[in-house]
Amino acid sequence: MRKLDGGLSTALEVRGEKLTGSLWTGELLRTNPKRILQAHKDFINAGAEIIITSAYQISFSGCAERGWSKAEVRDALRISTELAREAVNEQNVKVAASIGPYGASLGDGSEYRGRYGVSKGVLRDFHRQRLELLIESAPDLLALETMPDIDEVEILLELIEESGTTTPLWVAYSCKESARTSADQSFGDAVDLVHESKNAMAVGINCTSPGLIAELLKSASPELPYIVYPNSGREWDAKRKEWIGPSKGAFHPDMVAEWIELGATIIGGCCGVSPKDIEALVLIES
Repeated sequence: MRKLDGGLSTALEVRGEKLTGSLWTGELLRTNPKRILQAHKDFINAGAEIIITSAYQISFSGCAERGWSKAEVRDALRISTELAREAVNEQNVKVAASIGPYGASLGDGSEYRGRYGVSKGVLRDFHRQRLELLIESAPDLLALETMPDIDEVEILLELIEESGTTTPLWVAYSCKESARTSADQSFGDAVDLVHESKNAMAVGINCTSPGLIAELLKSASPELPYIVYPNSGREWDAKRKEWIGPSKGAFHPDMVAEWIELGATIIGGCCGVSPKDIEALVLIES
């Protein structure tokens, strides 16, 4: 099992950052990038073997609505990979560029619903330039994450194929009960779509309650290894822009053992999962 990092925003909050804006960690790429660098290091020191960049919330349309120039967006995308590279500092740790869904740019929790009511052309235009810049930043991996909708993933995989890049990628879906994606599609169908990408090295689930993971994994017939990085089991309140409810714990040893038995070869965490939680994951494996 390879260990992924946890929630970057969670690591920053542990260090005292108040991330209440719609861009979350993305805003720090302009105002205080050294804080992101330290958060990456915290996860590496905890035992993470793959770290995900801070590009998740950064997009040309979403940042323009918050007063950013196009140059600032381009710089932020580039810097997000550079900071992760600096944190790795020649250690045997891989850098995965975060590619978030269209819904993440809206700041209303749409990545947990999908079906945005926009055309495929809008989604292509949204993803194209950002994706090109992230590929140019030369990460080790591309992380298509918190994807609620098969249709959006299909567009992203087409764009990646058109780019000609050979950078390996994974797709992680946000999901709900009854083995469905957040857009209410079959998780099995969502997994099958990823098999068609020659660059795909894993497929799975992120930012989903840990208690739902096993049911989802059992519902599909993967040709690829699974990647699993759940949140802490809390629910997102889009109006208050905060997680609510009690944490259910991301890494119960029995759960982790079951995920591995079902084919998960990369495991980490998402929102609410701190560097200490990643340390606990390392201890479970040992």
